[in-house]
Amino acid sequence: AVPGIDVAVIGPGDLATSIGKRGKLDDPEVVALIAQAEAGILKSGVPIGGAARSAEQANQMIDRGYVALALGFDWSLFARGIAASFEGIER
Repeated sequence: AVPGIDVAVIGPGDLATSIGKRGKLDDPEVVALIAQAEAGILKSGVPIGGAARSAEQANQMIDRGYVALALGFDWSLFARGIAASFEGIER
């Protein structure tokens, strides 16, 4: 609880990379560290934010108390847009 902090954001990718598990966002150690960070932030009274990879995950995060969510970043939004443009093409 530090004065002046508007929101505490957990970056799962950054966290995973920092412990040598780049790209392994579902690794049990990464999941446990995120849960630990969530508990501490929620206990502090500072609003919590993070990144969701899907609508389902966003809803789960909202249920856990998140108030600020990023639903993608430039590269991931670009990749999803390209993938969506190919949906329904049969050849």
